[in-house]
Amino acid sequence: MMIILKLINFFLEKIDYLFSPLPTVLTYHSISDGKTTISVLTGHFRRQMAFLKESETSVISIRDFLDFKAGKLKLKGRTILITFDDAFRDVFLNALPILKEFNFPAVIFINPSLLGKKAEFATREEDKKREICSLSDLRLLAENGVAIANHGYSHRQLSGLSESEVVAEYENARDWIKNNFFTNSYPDVFVFPKGAKNEQVKSYLRNNGAKILDDRIDIYSDTSPLGFILKLSRSYFWLRKKMFLLNSFYGGVF
Repeated sequence: MMIILKLINFFLEKIDYLFSPLPTVLTYHSISDGKTTISVLTGHFRRQMAFLKESETSVISIRDFLDFKAGKLKLKGRTILITFDDAFRDVFLNALPILKEFNFPAVIFINPSLLGKKAEFATREEDKKREICSLSDLRLLAENGVAIANHGYSHRQLSGLSESEVVAEYENARDWIKNNFFTNSYPDVFVFPKGAKNEQVKSYLRNNGAKILDDRIDIYSDTSPLGFILKLSRSYFWLRKKMFLLNSFYGGVF
């Protein structure tokens, strides 16, 4: 089975050369032995990281990603940015040792008002019990290669808020990160809580200096080894967007 997966990955890498060199951004939430959609088993996460190492995939930092986007850095081959949303404490407990084992950088998007609390914003009751990182957890993450970035101050869904409320969510988190981290933090790099966004909200944020990190690929508990390989591929991402547009146009035929 592993030989077949490696062959699929090899051919996808070749196909990817036809597409933009934009890095693939992987998004995780919880890394734990919980049994909900957002929770990737620790063993599965380690196998995914091992596959990246074995396949010689380049895992880049958020700094390299931003430099690439600004035209300051050229990237060759397949490149991956690893991100975590919501700052669940199990990222500190379970993911960090694995990232250190493989010497992979990453970035974690935080909500400052929720640090040290439970994830009451979660959709599932089981996830509401999950602990959020403390400030000291985050400082250790930052010291060990996991950059700190902006997920809004309190995890409010921004698409239903006024301009002033949207800006406050972004700026309050930005200022808190600036005041509490002096290295390996990116307070102006922003991802949307609950993925809720529209062009109007994006314009509010960009007008206030936010660098929105968009077009990410979610890794969930049901992501199979084959699914993981597909999600690493830029051609997969291109095809997924095309299929979404076709579904929207033809009413879900595809």
